[in-house]
Amino acid sequence: MKTIQHTTIQNVTTKARIGKSIVTPRQFFLVALALILVTAFFGCDLFGAKGVTIEERIDMFMKDVNAGNYSNLWKHIHPSADYFEEAKSADYWNKPGVFPSGENYSLGAIVPVLDVVTTKLNSTASYNNATIIFTMQKDGDDYKIKKIVIDTEIIIINLVSR
Repeated sequence: MKTIQHTTIQNVTTKARIGKSIVTPRQFFLVALALILVTAFFGCDLFGAKGVTIEERIDMFMKDVNAGNYSNLWKHIHPSADYFEEAKSADYWNKPGVFPSGENYSLGAIVPVLDVVTTKLNSTASYNNATIIFTMQKDGDDYKIKKIVIDTEIIIINLVSR
């Protein structure tokens, strides 16, 4: 047994000194294939970002509402929504019946069912356990808000309703 081990070690050492590869093409292929599979299945996105999920979009929207960034809210709205251009105005959002400034807003659990999220909306003055429904639609890789319904009163068709 010592002779076989010694011969194998000597053979590998000799090949390495001479410049011959100690890895066969098949071994190299298998290692490369394993690395590709691990990369593909465990999250390294080689071709760009994964896009904004429904939960992330609603969270970003509500953070902008609470920060008073009304001029940024339109960026969360799907471009095909009715009144998309009107939604670019900060005044559109900062009024009674929508999201008046000076309040802190919170949502219940955000659990998408297909492209729709129904949850509860609370604020320091305007909303007390109101039902809010976000209807989402993809814009490229990102989800954006196509419609918002707060209780049942219509604010904007295909964009915001209350």
